[in-house]
Amino acid sequence: MRRFMVILFIVCILGFSATYAYASYVESSIEKAKQGVVNIFTGWLEIPYQASKGFKDGFGENGQNKPLGGFFGIFRGFIHAAGRTAGGVYQVVTFPLPNPKNNDGVGIPLDAKNVWEGGEQYSLVNKGTGPIGKKAFRGVVNSFFSILEVPGQITKGFSEDKPFIGIGKAIVFPIGRFSSGVYDLVTVFLPNNIEGLGYGLEEKYPWDALEKANRRNEQQ
Repeated sequence: MRRFMVILFIVCILGFSATYAYASYVESSIEKAKQGVVNIFTGWLEIPYQASKGFKDGFGENGQNKPLGGFFGIFRGFIHAAGRTAGGVYQVVTFPLPNPKNNDGVGIPLDAKNVWEGGEQYSLVNKGTGPIGKKAFRGVVNSFFSILEVPGQITKGFSEDKPFIGIGKAIVFPIGRFSSGVYDLVTVFLPNNIEGLGYGLEEKYPWDALEKANRRNEQQ
């Protein structure tokens, strides 16, 4: 595992060195790793925090039933603890890889970036389960079609007269997209950070780069 991580990191460094985005890549990757460590070691705090929130808000009409609110808060805390911890593991393991720029509307959001910040609770009853479906869809797309980043980034690089940049992106973008897709599918029912920490993928879908390059070539 250690050897794999070293090789992966070297591949990513070489790839992003070719994109002239080395400084931004290093900064965002370090931020992703730091947040991952924080999430791993503080994930369990979601249990007492959510229990406290549940007791404070109560349950039922006007939130009068405080004990029942606290009970449901504990249950919610275990789910959020699992989501935050799983997200932290993903962030640490894949910190050198690019990922979607943000998770806005994708997956049930954690209340805040860090557990101690409080934040706002997402209500499945009031707002629905749409984010879960979007997370599953993104997971399937990125897992099964990530390979399209290879021809897409290379073709885009040549169309922009930046072939080496395209080759660099073609090395790391498919791996980052695939790993994020697997994470989305494995944790589809767990909450996640809204922030897309780490170096962001440039296109929403894996085939977008190829379509963008083709349109550019047709215009020339």
